[in-house]
Amino acid sequence: MDKNPYKVGLVTKLMVVIGGITILLMIVISITILFQWRTLIVANQEKNASSVTKAISTSLTDAFIYGQKENTQVEDLLERYINNFMNSIEGIKYIAVYNNSRQILAHSDFTKYDQGIKEPIKVAVMESDSLITAIHNSEDYGWIIETVLPLRVASKRWGVLIIGFDAESMRTEIQKLFFLLFFITTCVIIVTLVVLYITIGRLTNSLRILVNAMDKTDIDSDTEISLPQRNDEIGFLNYRFGLLLKRLSHSKKQLVEAQKQIYNAEKLASIGRLASGVAHEINNPLNGIKNCLYAIYKEPANQQQTKEYLKLVEEGINYIETVVQKLLSFARQQEKAMVYLNINEVIQKVSRLLDFRIKNKQIQFQLDLDLKLPNIQADEQLITEVFMNILLNSIDAVNEAGSIIIKSRLLDPKQLYVSVIDNGIGINEDNLQNIFEPFYTTKGPKEGTGLGLSVSLGIVEAHRGNIEVKSIPNKETEFKVILPIKMEQ
Repeated sequence: MDKNPYKVGLVTKLMVVIGGITILLMIVISITILFQWRTLIVANQEKNASSVTKAISTSLTDAFIYGQKENTQVEDLLERYINNFMNSIEGIKYIAVYNNSRQILAHSDFTKYDQGIKEPIKVAVMESDSLITAIHNSEDYGWIIETVLPLRVASKRWGVLIIGFDAESMRTEIQKLFFLLFFITTCVIIVTLVVLYITIGRLTNSLRILVNAMDKTDIDSDTEISLPQRNDEIGFLNYRFGLLLKRLSHSKKQLVEAQKQIYNAEKLASIGRLASGVAHEINNPLNGIKNCLYAIYKEPANQQQTKEYLKLVEEGINYIETVVQKLLSFARQQEKAMVYLNINEVIQKVSRLLDFRIKNKQIQFQLDLDLKLPNIQADEQLITEVFMNILLNSIDAVNEAGSIIIKSRLLDPKQLYVSVIDNGIGINEDNLQNIFEPFYTTKGPKEGTGLGLSVSLGIVEAHRGNIEVKSIPNKETEFKVILPIKMEQ
């Protein structure tokens, strides 16, 4: 039998559920932190870009005012200012100034001159009156933070300032942050799973110890089981199991006592059923002894006759003593003692005890015994009771001149069986399943106790054997007692 019949263990289930929830929570928390940090970094970069853009726009607005006042080329001033800003401020990819017609007035990249803005989105952005910031991937400059700010004073609008700030460093920083969070999350998950596995392992190990203790618990075993002390629910379970063991031990003692009483009661009942036969066996020699004594008293001088009668008296007394000794040996209550015995000798002994009842009903009695059977390990007194009860039932079941056959055979290398077959009234199919129940009987109130077969089955099962019954009413009934040759420990 599989020692672990469960397809998915408790450790696996708890690891999957708790571990899965832990991993999911860590991922959600990490993603939330990553987006928060990303938002803060982007917001900070956009704020810096906006501040720089506003500062540059002030200088460029002054350039427009100065050029208009001095009637000079504004483009030259703008280019000079742009070059100064490109050289003095780090992180700027480009600076461009467009007029209101969306034509370049000045640009940090000379290759961009004579290029206008045609994209509808950019046109809409350039027509805005407020500062606009956006992050996008430019074909020429890669990832940039682009700011758009109109150059105006009061109602006067000279154009639009567009500045592209380098966003690669910010992107690199966010990537580093991602890998850092990924590493920390992975480490936390691994540590959590290891701690969870150890904790669950200790829990299931405690349960495994308790299960092993349960497996070792046997009603026939007196082995003392000790469980570890714990101050938790498992400890409470161990404590309650210990109390259960004590109750089982107490119940076992009560059961043993009850079994002894039942065995003794059934034995006494069997003795009562034997009494009539024993009485006849004793009465016959007693009558002979009386006749011999009467003859001696009548002719005390006849010494030859006296010697003959005294010899007959001695034989009668010896016969009575033998019958009484047989009865006493069967009635005597003994402790259970496992010995090696010959099952054929037990059957013959029981047959001799019941010989008078068998002859009195003129039963055709036959012993068909396998003389090569090995000895079995059993309690002789108890096994004798089994066959006494079964044979008494067969004698009660058959009519005058009925037949009883007792067979003994080897069933397999580890078992033998003894069959008691009679042609009596048999057992109905409805009653067949109840015959081993205590106090169940189909006989009259003074004919049986209903304990014989129940006690017999208990004895045989205690010897790791079994009793099989087959019956065809008014034709044949067979009780087959199967016993192991050697008791398994």
